[in-house]
Amino acid sequence: MSINQKDLRKKILIPCLIGNALEFYDFTLCGVFMVVLGKNFFPAGDDFAALIGGIFAFSAAFWTRPLGALVFGYIGDKYGRKRALTLSVLLMGIPTLVIGILPTYASIGIVAPCILLGCRLMQGLCTGGEYNGAAVFALEHMKAKPGMISGLISGSCVVGAVSATLMAYAVTNFLNFEQAWRIPFYLGACIAVVGFVLRKKAMETMEFIKRKPIKGLPIVEIIKKYPKQYMLVIASGAFNGILSYTLFGFLNLYITQYIGIKFASSLFFNIFGLLAFMICCPIFGRISDKITPYKSMILAAAIAIFSSWIGFVLLQRGTVEEIIIGQIFIGIGVGSFVGPSHIFLQQQFSPKVRYTGVASGFSIGMAITGGTTALIMTYVIKETQFLLAPAMYISVAAVLWILALTFLSTKNQKQTSK
Repeated sequence: MSINQKDLRKKILIPCLIGNALEFYDFTLCGVFMVVLGKNFFPAGDDFAALIGGIFAFSAAFWTRPLGALVFGYIGDKYGRKRALTLSVLLMGIPTLVIGILPTYASIGIVAPCILLGCRLMQGLCTGGEYNGAAVFALEHMKAKPGMISGLISGSCVVGAVSATLMAYAVTNFLNFEQAWRIPFYLGACIAVVGFVLRKKAMETMEFIKRKPIKGLPIVEIIKKYPKQYMLVIASGAFNGILSYTLFGFLNLYITQYIGIKFASSLFFNIFGLLAFMICCPIFGRISDKITPYKSMILAAAIAIFSSWIGFVLLQRGTVEEIIIGQIFIGIGVGSFVGPSHIFLQQQFSPKVRYTGVASGFSIGMAITGGTTALIMTYVIKETQFLLAPAMYISVAAVLWILALTFLSTKNQKQTSK
């Protein structure tokens, strides 16, 4: 590796990974505290209603994610990737702090869930500009082994998610007072400032600097010139939403409600799935460098089907060892898709509309499924008492993703990774 490449990793990749991890720490807290938020900020007396309320609050962030992607995508394509990413990570800290200090439903009534909902909407707005934007920023800087870079960006989110989960586990187990759950939210607000400083020091990409500036709105050009590519990115976001938020949010609920494991223990078990995901992201990203991103997307769909059935069967058996292995299988399935997905999505658009195209299309797909997966899976299990329903849901989604790849990918994408 040359000195220049080392400098790029130091000045671009590392700050990008750290900033992404910090932002996803903030975003994930509401997922791991889904049950707690339901009990604190929704009416007491009906455990199932409170649970649905917690899921609803968690899901709300997905509604504004496409809007945030359009806003930050416009900033990223018009004024620079660096400016968009710097704003997104700083603004993420505000709603995190508000959730941490928010009085409960017992104290202020209906105002509590309304404010919580508003905070989650703002978090979704910021995340819409962060996740894909960070990947666009890093991949435009670094051309060697793009699949692996894609996987590292994806895996960095898990560093934040695992940190949030570990914090939740620690305060739940070792701090014996009712409001201990608020501490991770205070910390999240503080570290958002760290992310801002790191992003502020980064340098803009040459692809953005050398691009031909767009005169109108990026989304208009995307719809006119890249309709099939945009539909494919939406489909990718939808499949990603089902996979990721099965692992990041639903599994804690599933183990607690249907397997009978305590909430604190479910957080501990979920860490194994998240770590499997994090490790597999760069591995499958590197595989995509060898077999092309398109083929890696097909491979991931097959792995997701296999791993989800194995994983949920093991979770049902209820022993510590089988729950851990089940989490790992599900994490592998998610990582196989998410790891190489950034480089695949980035191939769809030219630099002048890339930020908006990838971020907004992906976020629309995530809004459709990421925010509804836990609700749908919970409802279907309640109505059918079929505990393998989540695996069936993932399998159907994988088949639909393969169909989208078949009919929407261009011939060039199927043949080469260049």
